[in-house]
Amino acid sequence: MPETYSVRGFGAMIADRARMDALERALERAMRPGSVVLDIGTGTGIFALMACRLGARQVYAVEPGDAIHLARQVARENGMADRIRFIQGVSTEIELPERADVVVSDLRGVLPLFQHHVPSIVDARERLMVPGGVLIPRSDTLRAAPVEAEEAHRKVVAPWDEHARGFRMDAPRRAAVNTWAKAEIDPARLVAEPRTWAVLDYRTIRDPDVRGTLAWTAARDAAAHGIAVWFDAEVAEGIGYTTGPEAPGSIYGTALFPWPHPVPLAAGDAVTVELQARLTGDDYVWVWETRVERGDGSRMELRQTTFLAQPLSAEALRRRAHDFRPVLGEDGRIDQAVLGMMDGGATLGDIARELQRRFPERFASWEEALSRAGRLSQACAR
Repeated sequence: MPETYSVRGFGAMIADRARMDALERALERAMRPGSVVLDIGTGTGIFALMACRLGARQVYAVEPGDAIHLARQVARENGMADRIRFIQGVSTEIELPERADVVVSDLRGVLPLFQHHVPSIVDARERLMVPGGVLIPRSDTLRAAPVEAEEAHRKVVAPWDEHARGFRMDAPRRAAVNTWAKAEIDPARLVAEPRTWAVLDYRTIRDPDVRGTLAWTAARDAAAHGIAVWFDAEVAEGIGYTTGPEAPGSIYGTALFPWPHPVPLAAGDAVTVELQARLTGDDYVWVWETRVERGDGSRMELRQTTFLAQPLSAEALRRRAHDFRPVLGEDGRIDQAVLGMMDGGATLGDIARELQRRFPERFASWEEALSRAGRLSQACAR
């Protein structure tokens, strides 16, 4: 099951006025009397409620996390429970009794290339929405520029450069500078004009992977610290908002792809970045390859990737190789035993007792075995 937001996180998203105003206006424009609406990632249910208030006949509100239970309560409190069907799960694994006229899918993180956001929209568009239905959002345009961000960069490197108590901490520092993160960016500190990296048009997109080359000419002398990346959302034609440096109150913020060290730039220097995002498993692997060509003829090249931020051992990599022949370890045998007993005939208490009998060295008490069985039941049972 994908990672979901906390209740506090959902609250912060609702408090983002620019985002909420734009999405509400988009819903108002899309709705027709009797519309059927699919709300993917409903959270605490705000868009499902809006759809009902705007005249929806039926709303299907899908959410993998336990916030859905709060959404059910909210629907009852607002007298709308009869028009909202809540489904706990991920949208790509559900079936609906009818197709939706409007699909709301606000599943972004700091950037819209987040977990299975794009595949979820593609699936909903092709399988759960009527032909010619309305997708909200409509598109996201990813923008980027080199930036001076001394404070944000220092947060990345200072633990290893300044607080290591005299020890060399090269390995974790390398991992840290191969990780991007949300940052507060002053728009006055951009070193060149922003460029468009990619446009995600949700009406036609199919491939969740994105790759493109960005090129700038430094507008002034600066010690740049990396590349700032953000998105401009178009939730309906002519309706949208930005998460860029000029929008400091955005819940999303701007992503900083740091360089390992400050890079001196002079006005007129050429900066080129090959930026790519590849969906691997449940999230993206990012690569940013930078080339700086200076007016004096010198050049500098950097290659960074979030893959290098994962401290994987040689053994861990071996177990992921295409030719590895896996054999279940004890944890796998325990899970296999639990899943094998989930046939509708045994209670969780019965399963826990059998688990304790089979693996006495792993479970000193029935309660420990019940906890293990309960976690698997929550994840896999129906």
